[in-house]
Amino acid sequence: MNVETFAPLRSLSGIRHAFTLRTIEDTRDPGFQERFAPGAASAEQTHGDGVAVVKRPGHYPGVDALVTGERNLPLVIRVADCAAVFIVDRQTPAIGLIHSGKKGTQLNITGATIAAMRDRLGTKAGDCVAFISPSIGPCHYEVDIWSGIESQLRAAGVSEVYNHRVCTACHLDRYFSYRAEHGQTGRHFALLSQT
Repeated sequence: MNVETFAPLRSLSGIRHAFTLRTIEDTRDPGFQERFAPGAASAEQTHGDGVAVVKRPGHYPGVDALVTGERNLPLVIRVADCAAVFIVDRQTPAIGLIHSGKKGTQLNITGATIAAMRDRLGTKAGDCVAFISPSIGPCHYEVDIWSGIESQLRAAGVSEVYNHRVCTACHLDRYFSYRAEHGQTGRHFALLSQT
């Protein structure tokens, strides 16, 4: 399957990440995730602000963000206009992966994730790098989730924030867009793990 990676994350040692591109494969088939990321931890994604600190593979109900201090444990979330927010602690072995759409952004899921990494894994926000995936932009949606997420990251103390501001609805040749395709579309899978 075709995936893309992002320069700010590629530059980090001991980190593996990927973001699937548009495909003719059925991304709703449970086998798709297993082929993409065997042995992963995944979130139910209820559009809330729940965060799970995970230590083993499995499906975690009631949460939209996953954090871990474990190595070789892939974190996976699914998006199709919502943002996947990758967080990597440069100092402590800790990573986080967030599903943040309109509701999650309004609930400050990003701030909740940074807090969980601080309280449970010893992360200092100033040591973190954050990257916001391709997602729907204000050109196609009344809510600017990009600016909301960026503001929440900075308010939490993350200064190294990257957002290429690539709109999924503007690039349907490359990405799925739930809004532009009226719900009849696939999903992107974001992966983050530390080796």
